Amino acid sequence: MFLAGCLQNRHRLPPLTESYRRTDLQPFGGYIAYKAFQDHYDDRYIETVTSPFDEEWMRIRDYTDDGRYSLYFLISKNLVLLPAEEKALLDYVKEGNDLFISADYVDSRLLQDIGCTNGRAAEIAEELQGHMRDTRVSMFFGNDFRAPRYSYYYFPFLNSLSDFDTAFSRVLGVNENNEPNYVILFFGKGRIYLHVAPRAFSNYFLLSRQNYRYLDNVISYLRSDPKNIYWDEFYKNANPGRRRTGDQPVDDNFSSLGVINRHASLSWAFWLGVAGLLLYVLSNSKRKQRAIPEIRPNVNTSVTFAETVGRLYLQKKNNNHIAEKMITYFYESVRNRYMISTAQIDDRFIQSLAGKSGVPRQQLDSLFALIRSVQAGDPTSDETLLALNREIEQFYKMQS
Repeated sequence: MFLAGCLQNRHRLPPLTESYRRTDLQPFGGYIAYKAFQDHYDDRYIETVTSPFDEEWMRIRDYTDDGRYSLYFLISKNLVLLPAEEKALLDYVKEGNDLFISADYVDSRLLQDIGCTNGRAAEIAEELQGHMRDTRVSMFFGNDFRAPRYSYYYFPFLNSLSDFDTAFSRVLGVNENNEPNYVILFFGKGRIYLHVAPRAFSNYFLLSRQNYRYLDNVISYLRSDPKNIYWDEFYKNANPGRRRTGDQPVDDNFSSLGVINRHASLSWAFWLGVAGLLLYVLSNSKRKQRAIPEIRPNVNTSVTFAETVGRLYLQKKNNNHIAEKMITYFYESVRNRYMISTAQIDDRFIQSLAGKSGVPRQQLDSLFALIRSVQAGDPTSDETLLALNREIEQFYKMQS
C-alpha cells in the first residue's frame, strides 16, 4: 500500500527536473498548478497550446477583435523565443490581450522590448554552491512584515525584476529580500504579468504547508472574465540552442558558466575543481576496470512522486494534512465521475452515490463515518490514516 510504503522508505527521491508540464506528477511538474488553474476557471474551456506562438497567433487573432480579451498562461524554466515568436507575443498584448509569464530565464530581447531587467546572478550563485534552505516568497511589496510569507525547503527565491517604468507598471509580489519578482506591465492595450519564480508553481511548493494559497493570490490579480484561455505546453524547457538559428546572440546571463566567469572567486574554484577532477581521472583510468553499466528496471514515477510527497508530510507527522488531501481528491473523483455535488454530505448524498457507483450502502456508511471522524478536528493517528486509505481504495475497487 502507498502509505505503508511511505512509512517504511523515506530516502528515495524522484527526479527534480523542472518541467512544469500539466501532466507531470514529479516534484517540479505542473500537475497541481494546472488543476488549480482549472478550478479557478471551472466554468470555462482552457485550450492547451503545443505549437510556437507565431503559428498560434495567426490562428487566434481573428477571435480577438470584438472588444473582449484573451489570456495566455505560460510557465517555463527557460523562456527562449525566436524573433517571429517574440513579435507575435507583443502584438497579441498590444491588441488588448493578457500574457502571463513565469520563468527563471526570460528571453533577453523580450525584456528589452518591454523595458525590464531580470536579475538572476544571486540565485544561480546559490544553486551552484548547493545552498538549500527554508526560502520564502510573498505577494506583498514594502516593509509589511505582517504579510503572509509562503515557504519551503529548497534553493532560495532570489530572482528579481528591475528597471521597469513605474508609471506603466505595478509590483504584485516580492522575493525573500523584498525585491520585486512579480509585476504587471501595461503594454499597448493589454497587460503582461511577469513572474520570475516558476518553482512557486511546482507540485512540491504548492503541496508544502499552505502554499496553495500563493497560487490563488497570483491568479487573483488576473482579469476575471477572459473570452478565451490558453495554457502553454510548447515553451516548457525550450532548448537555448534554438536561439542560435536566428539573428540574435545568446545572452551570457542565460548560462551558469557566464555567472561563474563574472565572479573571480567562483571562477577560480570552478576551474581548480575541473583540474582536480581531470587529474583524478587520468591517474585512475589505467588502474581500474571499466564500470559495468547498471540496467535499471522501469520505474512508475507517478507512484514514486506520490511516495515522496507522502514522506514530506510524514516526516513532520502531519497526518491531519495528509488525510485532508486524501479526502479532497476523493471528493474530486466523485464529482468528476458521478456528477454529484459534494457540498453537503448527508443521507441523500450517500444514497445517490451508492446507486450510481454500485458500492453497497454499508461500505459507504463505514467510509463516510471515518471521514467525519477525521474532519472532526482531533489528531489523526497512523492507524486512522491507514484505515482511511484502505476504505478509499476499497471504494475504487468496488465501484462499477
